[in-house]
Amino acid sequence: MPSFSRNSRRANCARNSLALGAGIALALSSGAALADGAHQFVFTAYSDAAGGADVVAGRYHAALEELASHHDIMDLDPSAANTNRCVAYSMTLHWQQARAACDAAVRAAAGQRQHAQASWLPASDTESLAVAYANRAVVNWLSHDDAAAREDLAEARRLAPHAVFVARNLAALRMHAEMAQARAPAPQS
Repeated sequence: MPSFSRNSRRANCARNSLALGAGIALALSSGAALADGAHQFVFTAYSDAAGGADVVAGRYHAALEELASHHDIMDLDPSAANTNRCVAYSMTLHWQQARAACDAAVRAAAGQRQHAQASWLPASDTESLAVAYANRAVVNWLSHDDAAAREDLAEARRLAPHAVFVARNLAALRMHAEMAQARAPAPQS
């Protein structure tokens, strides 16, 4: 499974740390257009948060166990912990739990961002919120809710217009839409 990594500076009221966001490519089709991996959806996780190292290594059940056993870590960075939970549940095909974790990641990141803005801190949690929206967009797409996937990706793009994970997911969404159109029967006249 292809992956990519990037370093970004995350700062929030709970801690300052160097986070390594790892994008985990999710192969959703075996079509020739997707064979090169350029149009695969990507989940993004935080390797320095609870469960992150296991998520990046593909040990999703171990990540979920770690996340379940470290409730105190959730208080430090609920956005990152819920993001990792969202990815782990998605990769283990537990869609109901994945959706709940993705929703929690969006709420937590939005709350952290609002707190940073109210405290006159730099709004560095903008990228965390974009990650949460981009991950939820993938879950929406997998749940066959294309409209919600497009809305979440539009919000992620508004928040982080130059982020690689946003661009990859937008390209994947466009490619899948084009493939669906190509497979659709021509209108009868």
